[in-house]
Amino acid sequence: MKKIILSLLLLNSITLFSKETSSWIQGETYASRLSKNDREYLFGNREKTPEGTLSYSENLGKEVWDWRNVNGQNWLTPVTNQGNCGSCVAFASTAVLEAQFTIESKFSWLKAQFSPQAFFNCGGGSCHYGWFPDWAASYLKQKGTTDAACVPYDLGVTGQDIECKENYCNDQSNRTVKISKIFNPSKIFGSSDKKVKEALKHGPLVTTLNVREDFLYYKGGVYKAKSHKKVGGHAVALVGFDDVKRAWLIKNSWGEDWGEKGFAWISYDDPSGVANQTWGFELSEPLLKLSLSTIEDGSFLYGKVSLGIESNQNLSKAMLIIRSLSNEVSAYDCDPNLKKCEFDTSTIPDGTYDAYIESQDVKSVVKKVYISNNRSDISLSWGDNNPAPNSVIKERIEFSLNLKKDPSSVSPKNIQFTVYDLNGKLVYKTIYTNSANQMLLGFRTRNLVNGKYQFAFNAELSYQGKSEIITTGLRPYVIGN
Repeated sequence: MKKIILSLLLLNSITLFSKETSSWIQGETYASRLSKNDREYLFGNREKTPEGTLSYSENLGKEVWDWRNVNGQNWLTPVTNQGNCGSCVAFASTAVLEAQFTIESKFSWLKAQFSPQAFFNCGGGSCHYGWFPDWAASYLKQKGTTDAACVPYDLGVTGQDIECKENYCNDQSNRTVKISKIFNPSKIFGSSDKKVKEALKHGPLVTTLNVREDFLYYKGGVYKAKSHKKVGGHAVALVGFDDVKRAWLIKNSWGEDWGEKGFAWISYDDPSGVANQTWGFELSEPLLKLSLSTIEDGSFLYGKVSLGIESNQNLSKAMLIIRSLSNEVSAYDCDPNLKKCEFDTSTIPDGTYDAYIESQDVKSVVKKVYISNNRSDISLSWGDNNPAPNSVIKERIEFSLNLKKDPSSVSPKNIQFTVYDLNGKLVYKTIYTNSANQMLLGFRTRNLVNGKYQFAFNAELSYQGKSEIITTGLRPYVIGN
């Protein structure tokens, strides 16, 4: 009888443990694959986050709120990756700013994208030691930030802070967005969950948390820490909640290869301190909202192009403005009734341009576009500080790349770091959408088993709607962990 009772108790404990461990899914992610040194750049929140949980209502309802699906619409901009820089505070703040800008317009299609890099360095943030959410919010109120086309994010590739400038691009002052109000639904340990949830119904919030090591391996489900090892302070955007799951929904800045395509559910009972500190923004922007709706920031255009426009008001007239980096402007009449603008890219030189809609002295958020009718004159070469060919490499290795191009040439669509086995089969690839004249990119050798491989950098060029791959050529190395 004792043996039967003991067996039942043991079976029950195994079942309970199984339920607990199966509540969220672990696996390799972008964050877990990073070396110990690189992981430090994931955590740039310098604000002390009080641990523990909010003061929850005794009788939680069955309410659900998710800004990816409010009134059947997604109000959030795409998930991004802060890369090799401790800029999480800037990314969380920008994500909330972008969402609030769209929400206050009452049109989910707007989805303006702003620059985390511009106000991160100018506001006192640094890749090496991070930033304070309070400072970020204050800077957005006093100075604001410009669009992503004006200051693209390359800190994640270079890992180096940039010099703060008064003007990074044409007409920056007119492209800058500020917040009019900062509020704190929760600021101290034990704040009410009701205040946070009520605030979330008006827009996402910046929040902070103390990250445990197993959070790096989160792939899905409702996360609740199993690990006791703390690895750093982090900032994210709080974008929803689910009383049935008893969890908060966050939008992270570690790319779509982490979590549920960059999002995560965190248990109300998780001790990380999520939602204990929150910052919300309000804006004071013109009522008229315009958007170039059929192209993304960084689109490649060629030949005769028809671009869609969206507006929250009826327009009598609208102009498409294509402006070069040297401030040369080409203007084209749009058809407000058909909601489109047409122009022939062959009438202006290939290069990098700002594109936006203008009507009634109001401009849409600027998008960077590339006019690419001809092949760009670009070459790639290995940098000077790489390991010698055929040498044994292990742990984390940094490979350097030189990219040579004429200043007027269109940048590559992406840079690819690739590894092939001796049969020429691709066994590893990392794609970088931003590029610089000199790049330093890390590779963790434990991604592959020991043996001989061939490494190469490739760049994808885009012109006339076609793609062409150029390469550094292969270099042999031996992985010997």
